[in-house]
Amino acid sequence: MSLRETLKVNLREHLAVYVLATVANFLISIPQYLALNNALQLGINPKGSTESLIAQYGSSTGLLLDFLGSGLIFQGVVAVLVIGLAGTLVSGKNWRWQYVLIGLLDSAYLAFHLGGKFLNVLGWIGVLEESGVNVSDVYADLFWFGLGATICYLLVILVLRRSYDKIRASRDLVVPSSSQLN
Repeated sequence: MSLRETLKVNLREHLAVYVLATVANFLISIPQYLALNNALQLGINPKGSTESLIAQYGSSTGLLLDFLGSGLIFQGVVAVLVIGLAGTLVSGKNWRWQYVLIGLLDSAYLAFHLGGKFLNVLGWIGVLEESGVNVSDVYADLFWFGLGATICYLLVILVLRRSYDKIRASRDLVVPSSSQLN
């Protein structure tokens, strides 16, 4: 099987992994943005890079730039992992353990990233609650958007499993030539 045929076998699945990871990140970023925006309206300043961006560009532009920057970094890491996933297919006989390892790294990174954002939102909700803000809307947003992100994450795992099975089936169908049998 040629390199082009091998990569074509799972192009749809690899693109689905990338798109689902992007959607999951976007869904969990919405309640994070809303919680931070509420905190900024109360005059609570976040620490780190967000603080410097807000000081330089103002609250709404600085917050938007922070989310855009972190989103681009996330997109870059996921793109590298998905390209690495596809790249394992050219490694010949050792493709199975490499594909599984990169798939685990991809799903672990996504879980770590989404979990970190979820905990960040919970921290900001606590800050808002201590400031006397009604946080029931932010909790509801976190629940629904978090549920959507979780569904996307589970779909990523299922697509990765389907992708592995598809590659294995396509590689098992390839009949070795007579020179490879000797």
